[in-house]
Amino acid sequence: MKTSEQHIDRILFTFVVLLMFIGLFVVFSSTIYIAGSKYNSGIYFLGKHFLRVLLGLAIIIFFAVFVDYSKLREYAPHIFIIVLLLLISVLIFGTGEAKRWLQVGPLGFQVSEFAKIGTIIFLSYLLEKNRDRIWDFKFGFLPLFGTVVLVFILVLLQKSFTMAFLIFSVGILLIFIAGAKFKHLALSISGGLPLLVFMFFIEPYRFQRLLAYINFSEAPNDAKHQALQALIGLGTGGLFGIGPGHSRQREFYLPLAYNDYIFSIFGEEYGFIGSLILLFIFFVIFYRGIRIARYVVDDFGRFLAVGITFLIFLTAVVHIGVVSRLLPPTGIPLPFVSYGGSAMIANCIGVGILLNISKQIKH
Repeated sequence: MKTSEQHIDRILFTFVVLLMFIGLFVVFSSTIYIAGSKYNSGIYFLGKHFLRVLLGLAIIIFFAVFVDYSKLREYAPHIFIIVLLLLISVLIFGTGEAKRWLQVGPLGFQVSEFAKIGTIIFLSYLLEKNRDRIWDFKFGFLPLFGTVVLVFILVLLQKSFTMAFLIFSVGILLIFIAGAKFKHLALSISGGLPLLVFMFFIEPYRFQRLLAYINFSEAPNDAKHQALQALIGLGTGGLFGIGPGHSRQREFYLPLAYNDYIFSIFGEEYGFIGSLILLFIFFVIFYRGIRIARYVVDDFGRFLAVGITFLIFLTAVVHIGVVSRLLPPTGIPLPFVSYGGSAMIANCIGVGILLNISKQIKH
């Protein structure tokens, strides 16, 4: 019999580590000037990011090797209760202008990043439990849809529209895959559209971003500055890029270049070819995740694998779409590449669970 380590999807693990390795280079390149200017140390951000990468790797290995994913089924209701308590707590005690962060002593974390993993775990548990009656609108479908909407609203109240949208999209996808009637989904989503439109337009900055996206040429410079600088970075890169560490957009032209717009720096330094390679890495991770979901032996593991895989992949698609101006501007980090602790740790938990599932698939 093979050892558990031999069953882990090594291709998935390798490509995730590769992304993290790429992230170290791009974070260093995109922060060297701002770190030297603000902290008198060009490696200030790199040092912090390196520690988070090491912690992320440890978390991946821990969940992949030592945490049996099927045990998460037993704790799923408790995990979801913790998620709800955290989402409510951040609305009351949260720090920052948007109140997305909870501060516990010297440590601060973005609650929604961990809420997305907890929600997928609980929803996978509910889907397995209620799959035989998911066709029933009142007793099967509605509790599932209500769970997704509840988290969506709580995250939306944190002024995190993109994260709320990602959680909602993945939740609806899982419910649909589980066998929900299309008319139930269509009816429920259309019924909630007025609330969504209201929540979107109640914040002026969202409306301004949308207008700037629709009428880019006529938008004020301050409304389109980030999008314009991101496009300049991508365009400057050409076919092969201007070379590692030679980005000009990082020099105070592109705000949050090391986080929400890191793909622009990557495209500038490594060009169109490098960008295609990065996209290929994400597609490989997506393929391996779906493959795991296809061969897993139980519904809970299948829904969990699909949810985690799509969450990571859609986050990457949205980030790249925003930087390329294919989507309206919003703030979302590129998984495993962007600077940031909460997103890195939450995504590593997800990949660790995914790798643990891969140990128990039917070969």
